[in-house]
Amino acid sequence: MSLRQRLSPLNIGLLLLLFYLVAVPLALLLVASFTPTGLPLDPGWGVVHFRSVYGDPGFYALVGNTVVFALGCTVGALLVGGVLAWLVERTDLPFKGTARVTIALPMVLPPFLLAMGWALLASPRNGSLNELFKLLFGIDQGPLNIYSLGGMVFVETLALVPSVYLILSSAFRNMDPALEEAAMTSGARWPQMIRRIFLPMLAPALLAAAAYLLIVGFLVFDVPGTLGLPVGIFVVSSRIVYLATDQSGGTAAYGQIAAIGVTFLLLLLTLAWAYRRLTAQASRFVTVTGKGFRPRELKLGALTPLALGLVALYFVLSVVAPLGLLLWTSLTPYLAPVSWEMVPKLSLDQHIALFDNKRLGAASWRSVWISALSATIVTTIALLVAWAVLRGKGRGRQLIDTLSFMPLAIPGTMIGMALVYVYLTLSFIPVYGTAWIMVIAYVTVYLSFTSRAANATLIQLHPELEEAARTSGGTPAYTIWRIVLPLMLPALAGAWVWVVAHVMRELSTALLLQGDDNATVAVQLWSYWSGGEPNKAAAVGVWLVLAMTVVTIGWQWLSARRPVAPAQ
Repeated sequence: MSLRQRLSPLNIGLLLLLFYLVAVPLALLLVASFTPTGLPLDPGWGVVHFRSVYGDPGFYALVGNTVVFALGCTVGALLVGGVLAWLVERTDLPFKGTARVTIALPMVLPPFLLAMGWALLASPRNGSLNELFKLLFGIDQGPLNIYSLGGMVFVETLALVPSVYLILSSAFRNMDPALEEAAMTSGARWPQMIRRIFLPMLAPALLAAAAYLLIVGFLVFDVPGTLGLPVGIFVVSSRIVYLATDQSGGTAAYGQIAAIGVTFLLLLLTLAWAYRRLTAQASRFVTVTGKGFRPRELKLGALTPLALGLVALYFVLSVVAPLGLLLWTSLTPYLAPVSWEMVPKLSLDQHIALFDNKRLGAASWRSVWISALSATIVTTIALLVAWAVLRGKGRGRQLIDTLSFMPLAIPGTMIGMALVYVYLTLSFIPVYGTAWIMVIAYVTVYLSFTSRAANATLIQLHPELEEAARTSGGTPAYTIWRIVLPLMLPALAGAWVWVVAHVMRELSTALLLQGDDNATVAVQLWSYWSGGEPNKAAAVGVWLVLAMTVVTIGWQWLSARRPVAPAQ
């Protein structure tokens, strides 16, 4: 039996597309690490780049910084997010609806804007908090320094807490209270219950969250780039961006970048495999049985003010303080701490100037259509992947599922560099330096999320609906269009809006792929910040947060809608 006979046309098409989007860039990245020039098709072969990387003592400092950063923000986000999820879901905390919104709201603030806000708050030279401490305690130098590895961990922890909360809140909500009641009847105290019941039952969700957070910690650029890059504290992602741009003081070190990328790629793929296994096994620990199920709430009593204070403190640290100072900075004519003396000088001049900036206007429009087109393409591919994996016939379904999941473990910086290799090598495809290479990159980057969302939704649809359509003579394409798509539309629309929001704020891939005519809003904002124009950057940031808020509200509304019944 031939390969064509064993594979359906849909599977063949998806495999070719996914190989092009995922496997080809990674293959060229691997080849580039062994060529002397770092370009895949150039002559020569060797391990000179690996020798250069492994022989540099700075590489091991880079590894150490990356591990400390990833582990630090993972542990911090698990602790803070876990405590907040427990307070909301398993205690009698007042104002739970408000608390849920308060904890999730920081997701609308892009991480690099959160880092910029904290740079304005806790810069050792002129941060507003340091100025306040000097005024209050009569000291010459403020105690805070956000431009440090600890500062990077702190800000990234704040950014990751909402994700941890969303992962763990459902796990807390679905724990059977009968287990706790049995333990209490046997005389167990809360420390024993946490150790013997909560932790074992939450182990799959905790481990899955930890694997996800480690992946993010190893690949994220926004916070390390904003807080570490200016003072020479590098992690893998910021080092790749530094080497790939003019900031390194010379031409892009393609071979060295490829060697560093290949080194960390194996670790990231291992973490992604562990995350996939852990999430797949979570159903083994389901305890919701249906009849009479009602989670038992712990009475906080005198600890209620403390619990409310923890929720409020997180909201202040993650939203109010950084966003408030960004707004203040956008209204001042020059960088200045918060003071009554500056109030008469506040104006909207920076905001008004944005609307007269043609370059920023072009970048804004480019961000809109790139995000919309990328989201449309990747959502369509995700629907076809879900159909092929869960409903399709023939070989290749497991490979399709694996390829669609792999981008989860590939940093945006690495995908950006891999595409540089691809389109410098395949120069007959004229997309290098254009907005189209951005679209290709974002389709690859967000393929994992959209395919997982589509898979999860299609699993919930009973195959009998499609079988009825086929019995009536409907083709697979007709069945997808008239039956499957209407039922999946709310979830797919939610995924579409989620991708739009993330593409609009994405920074690392856009920085690596930027050219003269494809800069996005995030890149323009970054250029203002790194170019010493924080007031302009703050003004752009305020409007970006406003746009993100609108998009996020749309995402929540679409995700909450019930499936639409198919037309009869």
